[in-house]
Amino acid sequence: MAAPNGAILFNNSTGSDTTASGLGAANVYGSGASTTGSSAVVTGIDTTGVSSGDLLWVQSSSGRQFSIIATVDSSTQVTCDDTFANTESGRTWAIGGKRATFDNADSRRIFENDNAGDWTIRTETDQSLTSTITLKGNSTTTSLNTLEGSEYTKTITQTANTPIFTSNGYASGYWHFRNLKLQNTNATKTNANGYTQANSTTLTPTFTRCVFGDATNTLKYGFVRTGGWASFNINKCHLTNCETAIYSLGGSGEESFLIDSVIENSSSDGILWVQAPNLYMVNLVIANNSGIGLNRSSNLTYIKGCFFISNSSHGVSSNSDLIIDSVFDSNGGYGISGTPKTVIGNAFRNNTSGDMSSGSDRDPITLTADPFVDAAAGDFNLNADAGGGALLRANNYALNTDTSLYPFRQYVSDDFGGGGGNVIVIEE
Repeated sequence: MAAPNGAILFNNSTGSDTTASGLGAANVYGSGASTTGSSAVVTGIDTTGVSSGDLLWVQSSSGRQFSIIATVDSSTQVTCDDTFANTESGRTWAIGGKRATFDNADSRRIFENDNAGDWTIRTETDQSLTSTITLKGNSTTTSLNTLEGSEYTKTITQTANTPIFTSNGYASGYWHFRNLKLQNTNATKTNANGYTQANSTTLTPTFTRCVFGDATNTLKYGFVRTGGWASFNINKCHLTNCETAIYSLGGSGEESFLIDSVIENSSSDGILWVQAPNLYMVNLVIANNSGIGLNRSSNLTYIKGCFFISNSSHGVSSNSDLIIDSVFDSNGGYGISGTPKTVIGNAFRNNTSGDMSSGSDRDPITLTADPFVDAAAGDFNLNADAGGGALLRANNYALNTDTSLYPFRQYVSDDFGGGGGNVIVIEE
């Protein structure tokens, strides 16, 4: 397989849906391409300035339309990494430049049908959709595909009552999303999810520096896992004003990780996790959700260095295996409800029903004052007030305030509580 020469670029201001492939130094196009069924050879094109690793688009009547060029054979012929399905001639073709819109029927094939793996798709402008994009990996190999904004952050807006992305059916591989905001402008929200990981899929997504929803263009679920075997990772993300930010329903799979993120202002539970794989939660703010912060019915859950603040019901409702070095403040039920196996070094304040519904923390911290600079305004840095932030600081709670990494918020924890320890951080 030839390595792509770079990212497949989209720009709805300067790109073209008909005269650009999205990858390649040239912007060469025409209408005379010929393909042979089950062949990777394409003839009848102009290869001036074209190189191995560029992307060729042939507007086939069905099947594959995009492939990376493996070799440039002559001034009119290339051999691609992938075969084309049809014997056709006189087809529209293009190499290089920038494609315009994700919503274009041909461009959608980059996501839905043709991605051979290890491609990066980058949009330089915001994008708008009228229906769901179905993601696929490679049917024969484990691949990593990346979809990203050119900088933090580019918005993908769904205008229909449907998910923005879904992965459906068996598809080996991984998708990495970064520097994107997912939102929905449709008045009806019954199916307006950011990402739906459908049943019987092995495609594993990772989200880094992404925003799910806002106060106006809300999502039903930011991320919903309806079953299957795959897991997912959410890192340095902001999920806000969803009905439920993360909803995981059934299925098996490997561990899933939620790290360095904010989940707030859900109209129901912040996280609703029914069965499904083990869950690791590190350095989260879960605040102001109109239900339970984390509602976890079964399986293993590990919680470290998280803030559960002002949720309408419990901060956590779970039989978690481990809850350590976290803060439970002003929740409408218990700070912790359920029968977790190990609870150590957590701080409690002002939870309506009490600190815990059963058992006790082995080394609790009892707060007598608000520990945050301005939680109502989203500033979860620790203040210096006696019995509040000063008490947490005295117990080795520290904050990393490098907002250049987290421009949508002011908080991420670092070596939380009880003398600290290593905090899990996923680097790109």
